[in-house]
Amino acid sequence: MKHATGLLLLGLVFTTRGSFIDENDVHSPSRYSRQVSDGDNDNTTDTFEAVTSKSSEDLQTTPASMAVVLEMLDNYDQRLRPDFRGGAVTVTFQLYILTMGSISEASMDYIVTVFMRQQWNDPRFIYHGFDGNLTLYDTVIDQVWLPDVFFVNEKAAGFSSSTGTSRMMRVHPNGDVLYSTKKTALLACPMNFRLYPMDSQECSMKIESFSHTTADIKLEWSELPVIVNEAISLPEFRISGVHSKRCDAVREVGTFSCLEGQFRMVRRMGYYIIQTYIPSILIVILSWLTFWISPEIAPARVALGITTVLTSTTFTAINRSTMPRFSYVRAIDVWLLACSFFIFCALVEFAAVHFLFKRHKKFGFTGRFRRFFGLDPTPSEGAEEIRMENAEPKSAEAPEEERRHRTF
Repeated sequence: MKHATGLLLLGLVFTTRGSFIDENDVHSPSRYSRQVSDGDNDNTTDTFEAVTSKSSEDLQTTPASMAVVLEMLDNYDQRLRPDFRGGAVTVTFQLYILTMGSISEASMDYIVTVFMRQQWNDPRFIYHGFDGNLTLYDTVIDQVWLPDVFFVNEKAAGFSSSTGTSRMMRVHPNGDVLYSTKKTALLACPMNFRLYPMDSQECSMKIESFSHTTADIKLEWSELPVIVNEAISLPEFRISGVHSKRCDAVREVGTFSCLEGQFRMVRRMGYYIIQTYIPSILIVILSWLTFWISPEIAPARVALGITTVLTSTTFTAINRSTMPRFSYVRAIDVWLLACSFFIFCALVEFAAVHFLFKRHKKFGFTGRFRRFFGLDPTPSEGAEEIRMENAEPKSAEAPEEERRHRTF
């Protein structure tokens, strides 16, 4: 730990309540007020730790206090967890969702950037001599014990930060440790598309201890477990609710503490109304225009019917291409199949009418066929009597030309 001592002389920063104070700053104690932040301007994190302030006389450090801190770090052993011979260490978690996006239905995953804040008590960090907090540099954090947690539903990680260092540790005189780190990960999100595009999905973020069972580490949510950045705006979804619960995992080697944060996202319908529903309605109406085209104009009716059928098939293929190859039927599939059915019926109707029209033109229809389809309605009894009375009497013998025609 001699290396840590040398780094501490250059890298140990006394901030927010403990610092080397200039004489010009004695009358402005607000400069050294305690704040819980990760370098951003988020004010919601003040609920994770009480914010207090003290006068400048209590913030001065002495060589004796420096010696106490240096000796505390030299005697620190990161190989042992806090209170090694005692009970389990309670680690309190808070998640601040900074960004969320790239929600993919095809691969069922999403990318999230989160500030993962952890707080626990380490008796080895209890110190006296001054009442200030210690903010440690990144190189010193490597010499301190940290909870070995990981994302259970993580699919990929390794996204590098543009600012380099993305973690912070703050130590309080009573041994409380606040550790905050920025993580960007690709997380799995199982989805159900039966009501698509009128569906809502629940994506989760599971955090679990890797090597320590519940006998060593116990994970707990803070008073405000999950905080979502109000500036997050997703193009296709709307975050309607955030929930938190426990998800302890029981395995053969023991029971591991686990926390789960859930995000309920409701799909926006505007895109699908404009791109799918309205065009499909117009295509069905277009297929009905063949009813006003004469059956004798076969090329026009066939071209219009085939075009609408192919367009409907293309709509169905495009909607399926962006989804996984599941076997169940979606709500939008029922709609597109209904549209295709109406278009197909319009095409079949033309084929039947064209066939009957040609048959009638060549052979004619029987009286029964005409009466069945309403082409020659049966007159009423009164109309039949009037017709018989007004009919001219036929001669007893038919003309010779009519007899030859009948014989033929």
